[in-house]
Amino acid sequence: MSRLNCFTCALFLVAVLSGCASTQTARSSDKTLIQRQTDIDEVYVAYVNTIAKQRGTEVMWVNPPKKRVSAPIASTP
Repeated sequence: MSRLNCFTCALFLVAVLSGCASTQTARSSDKTLIQRQTDIDEVYVAYVNTIAKQRGTEVMWVNPPKKRVSAPIASTP
């Protein structure tokens, strides 16, 4: 019975790991992944991390702040 359990467990792990191997990879043409890396407001993140370090805490960014882009004001004729 022990060998059957080991064999079943091994088959389960192979099935799970093969599913992980088939996920998509990042491509340079994938604009959303590139934007996620470049839209982060590094100045604000560094500021908050510095204050947290001074207080003896650590910040874990789940949703890092993004740079604000002001839209041009439309002028009316």
